[in-house]
Amino acid sequence: MENHIDHIAISKKFRRSLLDLRNKRGADTGSDHHLMIANFRFKIMATRKKFETRRKKYNVQKLQKPSIREEFKLELKNRFSVLSTQNEDTDIEASWKAIKNVHIETSQKILGFRENQQKE
Repeated sequence: MENHIDHIAISKKFRRSLLDLRNKRGADTGSDHHLMIANFRFKIMATRKKFETRRKKYNVQKLQKPSIREEFKLELKNRFSVLSTQNEDTDIEASWKAIKNVHIETSQKILGFRENQQKE
């Protein structure tokens, strides 16, 4: 009669990662134990962004109200008209950054951020 003394201990967290487990009885180890071979599959996850660094979402639901929508349009039109009268011989990157900043600042001022941010 032979006892079951060769086992692999694994936590519940990694139980699904264990693909195959085999007992190699032919290996000469000089004891009652047998060689155990296991195959695992681990999924490596990318590090998640911290909550502070995640981009906040604007409350675009406010644009459903006609008064806020008109205020947003007017603010953008005024800011872009000032932007177009400034130095026009700037490079593409500077122009893009200026346009982006105008849109971000106007969205923050008029729309604000969403209260309940769901998981992305």
